Amino acid sequence: MTDWCPDLSRSNAPRYLAIADTIESDIKSGRLTAGDRLPAQRDLARRLGLDFTTVARGYTEARRRGIISSQVGSGTYVSTTSDIPKDTSTRAPRRQSPPDHSMLLPPEPTDTTLLARMKSGFAALSADLVSLMRYQDLEASEQDKQAGEKWLKDMQLQVSPERIAFAPGAQAALMAILQDLTSPGDLIACEAITYPGIRSLCAQLGLGLIGLQTDGDGIIPDALRSKCQTETLRALYINPTLNNPTTRTIPEARRKELVNIAREFGIPILEDDPYSPLLQIPPKPFAELAPEQTWYIGSLSKSLGAGLRLAYVAAPDKSRAWSLQRALRTASVMPSPMTVALASLWIENGTAKAILDHVRDESAARQSLAGKMLGDFNIATDEAAFHLWLNLPAAWTRSAFVSQIRHLPIGIVESDPFTVSGTPAEAVRICFGGPVDRARLSHALEEIAQTLRSSPQSASAFF
Repeated sequence: MTDWCPDLSRSNAPRYLAIADTIESDIKSGRLTAGDRLPAQRDLARRLGLDFTTVARGYTEARRRGIISSQVGSGTYVSTTSDIPKDTSTRAPRRQSPPDHSMLLPPEPTDTTLLARMKSGFAALSADLVSLMRYQDLEASEQDKQAGEKWLKDMQLQVSPERIAFAPGAQAALMAILQDLTSPGDLIACEAITYPGIRSLCAQLGLGLIGLQTDGDGIIPDALRSKCQTETLRALYINPTLNNPTTRTIPEARRKELVNIAREFGIPILEDDPYSPLLQIPPKPFAELAPEQTWYIGSLSKSLGAGLRLAYVAAPDKSRAWSLQRALRTASVMPSPMTVALASLWIENGTAKAILDHVRDESAARQSLAGKMLGDFNIATDEAAFHLWLNLPAAWTRSAFVSQIRHLPIGIVESDPFTVSGTPAEAVRICFGGPVDRARLSHALEEIAQTLRSSPQSASAFF
């Protein structure tokens, strides 16, 4: 059916919606049947006299409705009967919600063997279900401590169990640490372009955040030294490995330079490190180079899944680990015992490693797709990451670009929330994790590339 061409003359809807509507109506009328192959997007755009991005957007809308599916290297087909959503009005509701594309989401497992292994972990918890429903002691169990110690050891961090605190996610850990180290009006230093969560926390706590100049290796040591000489800094926040959003990893030599300056001026280091698990051999963390003044936060959200709200925090010493644990208990009572138990089980029995292997392999494959589609543009990326930083061509502003591709099933965020100092660059962060599969990602990246090659005026003319 590659000769299929929709009649859009009877529709007053935007052209991309008219394309999706016509596919749906032609399926109902029998003009299109399950398994029929639809025309390539460029061919259909040529036949209809439309811009490529308009047709791509129409196909994206049809895929969202579940009436077509795509296969990389094969084409786009009308979905089989089993693929078309059925009436579920009489079924019990399921706890499914759309992903938050403003956040970085790791690629989700689809392999049936891996999914079965993950589900068996949940089933194993049922033996202790009643006890996991109780409030827990402040002190973590020996089994959970050993799991945390093993996880951090794989991140190249040797830390005794008594220095490990458990937090319900990295954000909760950072909040508790900042409340302990600072008072309203104090100053915190960080990269000039950094994780937005630290900006939100500093704003909530009344702290000043100073963005330091960076180069390809991270914060420039002279920039940190100069700021230390002119300001009283209470902490240095750093996201050193596969940085969000730039994907930059600070090499060990630069880490040592920054550690030496932090030691000289007595500045605590807050090392937010959720992405090291994505690397087969992570770099030596700041907490290993300067354990006496570094708070290491190792979250599971970017490696095993964002819904697993757990972070292992390595405190500078046993006393401060205990103080942090008490502060976390005051703020959030406890991490979910079920989450802690599941994480420990997965780490112990190898399921965590299997999930990590999937995320690593899938991220590498998706980075390869991104390289093919967007390699002609100014991107910063790493094969281990599931996001990239795109500096836009001169004709585009970040707001105009995002407005054209906001409908795509991947996360695209302007530079503004990441920018601590200076004018936000005309750049965006693109995440290709979450529930999107490679076929849909390929189409999304192709549409992004076509949009970048067009002018903002021509891209918007057909929407």
